[in-house]
Amino acid sequence: MKTNVVPLRIDKITLDRIDEMVESDLFKSRNEAINAIIKNGIKSYDVWSKIISISKSYDNSYDAKVSFQLDHALDKFLMDRDRF
Repeated sequence: MKTNVVPLRIDKITLDRIDEMVESDLFKSRNEAINAIIKNGIKSYDVWSKIISISKSYDNSYDAKVSFQLDHALDKFLMDRDRF
């Protein structure tokens, strides 16, 4: 797989955590650690992207119909019990 060099600025706390992972032999280098972290983030993005896509295609009119039916049922329930 072809790779690209990307200049990157990382705050000290994040870099310290990456260095901890490298020093504990979880990764061979900062590059390997950062690459793994980014790939994990992309997987997370894929999940959120699917959720966003589904929510955009959601038919809100269904909510209004259900809400109206529930309101009507509650009114009837209360009227039947002389509470309304």
